[in-house]
Amino acid sequence: MSLCIPTNGAVEWVLPVIESIYSQGYDTDKFEVVITDNGKDSQLPAYISKMNYPNLCYKQTSAEGFLNLVSCLKEGKGLFCKMINHRSVMLPGSIADMVSLVEKYKYTQPIVYCADGNVKSDSEYIECTNINDFVRNLSYCCSWSAGIGFWHKDIPQITNVKLNKMFPNASLLFEIRNDSHYVIWNKKYEHMCDDSGKGGYDLFNTFGVVLLDILNDLRIRTRITSETFVSVKRDLYRFLCELYLNEVLLPTKHTFVIHHVAQSFDVYFGRYYYWKMILVGLSKLPYIYIRKCYFKILGGR
Repeated sequence: MSLCIPTNGAVEWVLPVIESIYSQGYDTDKFEVVITDNGKDSQLPAYISKMNYPNLCYKQTSAEGFLNLVSCLKEGKGLFCKMINHRSVMLPGSIADMVSLVEKYKYTQPIVYCADGNVKSDSEYIECTNINDFVRNLSYCCSWSAGIGFWHKDIPQITNVKLNKMFPNASLLFEIRNDSHYVIWNKKYEHMCDDSGKGGYDLFNTFGVVLLDILNDLRIRTRITSETFVSVKRDLYRFLCELYLNEVLLPTKHTFVIHHVAQSFDVYFGRYYYWKMILVGLSKLPYIYIRKCYFKILGGR
């Protein structure tokens, strides 16, 4: 297995992830760690050079933004190449769990998505016979790049896929094969550390328009049904409401662009749902502030 970690030179995030992998003491003959770094003036090489891990591969790349994940997957040499976010601290035992996942499906080699417990299901393995069932079960979680992983036989096909700049992961997930069996592995395997400075892109256009454009294209090509598209859109609306509360109404240090929310909602939702989102968010603010004050008082005691 190849654990593929694309990064922009974020030493403070990558080092704990590397430590969380190797501290598990798992057989290094069973996996490799591949890091591709597109950070300008990155300080990461100085730290990597001091590490004595025979299965650690580090490479600097000029691939921009999210396309770095594609570069990283291409460098993997394992039977299964699993994308790992550079802020994903791996939970104890997770490497063994992932190797078991590869062992379970190494002969059939379906498209596998690692949902990290985010899909509403009591099953650890959700097996789907077609892409429509896969998308319906996965819902908007398909936007999460860290969930993807591909078998080595699929990696050469990456060059044939037209990649969406914001969601190259979704492009690969849906287009690397015309047809397949699909598996959602829903076991929790990582702890995602928050990055207070993350952002830099139009948040609501990205999720409310670009992602739905990708899914709508699947609908137009009859790869998913209209019912599945509407189901994902409904789930996504609830997610966008959470984003509006946490990224617009509440204080944050993130750097997302949030100036054109109404215009983004016009494309797939309309102004009614835009104003509804605002009213729902505003109605929750008093409770949130009261709760914060309550715990602050308790903490003072």
